[in-house]
Amino acid sequence: MIKQVFKSFPDNKPISGLCIVEDITKCPTGYNPISKTHDQDSDADLHMQSWKESVFIGRKITRYLCLSKTEGISDYIVVNINIINEKECPPDGYCLIPRTIDSDQKAWRKRQLCYKLSRKSLASHAITDIILLSRSKKAPDGFNLVGDLNGLTLCYKTSPQSPDVPLPSLTYGLTPTLSTENIPNSNGSLSSLPSLESSAHVLSHDYDRLMSLKPTRPAPKLPPTYSSSNYSTLNSYQGLEGIPFILNQNISVEHKSIFKDIPEIKIKTPKDLDLEYNYSFEQERQV
Repeated sequence: MIKQVFKSFPDNKPISGLCIVEDITKCPTGYNPISKTHDQDSDADLHMQSWKESVFIGRKITRYLCLSKTEGISDYIVVNINIINEKECPPDGYCLIPRTIDSDQKAWRKRQLCYKLSRKSLASHAITDIILLSRSKKAPDGFNLVGDLNGLTLCYKTSPQSPDVPLPSLTYGLTPTLSTENIPNSNGSLSSLPSLESSAHVLSHDYDRLMSLKPTRPAPKLPPTYSSSNYSTLNSYQGLEGIPFILNQNISVEHKSIFKDIPEIKIKTPKDLDLEYNYSFEQERQV
């Protein structure tokens, strides 16, 4: 959908190259074939071979005009198109397309197309579009009529071009001077800034001094490992990685002073437990 919208916009880029192909599927890279006529949307074949010729040769011969706005001679654009007879020489300054670019066969049957190139910087106008008409002999609005080309009517559209104007030369140089510059102080005296060369020397000295510095502490150890979860796409830290597990030194066995208030647990035998039980039982009976 978006491509169709962009295709509907006018393209004012100049045509830079033209060629003829026999097989429309073999159009060179950077070229677009004119496969349909502008008025009837029918086949835009420029050969118009008769039925008898088709039977004699055994296959249909076709010729399609292809145009490009990126290929061709560098910095040259098409500024005019003309149609001449088969044995007629092209006018001065015009280029002829004698053969197909895909099969190297004779390009034209009766009438042939020639075009004129001009350097882009010198051209006042350029051809921006070419169409073929199958029935109409009148150019549509905005197009110029060229004439009949083997049964089809050829028309083209032009667009004005702005010649390249050279930029005016600068009245000052871009290379910085090495002389000092006097700057007025608040008391009226003048102080000179150091030259570019001396400034560069100071910067180079500072850079060498910084590069000679070495770190005073060792490099950190490898980062702690992290755990991952099967339910997440990103690994995350839990906040305890890299912390050793040790007991507080205040509750270490070596500090026995903190255990002085804890009563000693006496180990009792089964006999001692039985005596305590019997004693407790007698006490309850007396009560």
